[in-house]
Amino acid sequence: MSVSDEDLRAFQRELWDFTTKYIKGDEPSSLFMVCDVMLRTTIEMYVSVLKDDEIERILEEAENSIPMLRENLEGAFKNTVIH
Repeated sequence: MSVSDEDLRAFQRELWDFTTKYIKGDEPSSLFMVCDVMLRTTIEMYVSVLKDDEIERILEEAENSIPMLRENLEGAFKNTVIH
């Protein structure tokens, strides 16, 4: 199944909108809870169809993408004013 970049962005927006409802600005632990549940669910989904070494490669790629993701996120919020 091929998914377009536009579809991926739409899915990510929907996921972001859904999960941010559970994040309380004055409770940082709520962010960690949401991230933990999403990561655990992701790994469970991988485990259902992939071998451990394949999952490890995916997680290594995810780790290697952290600097790029941080840069993109910081760029997205660069001109944002938080009230």
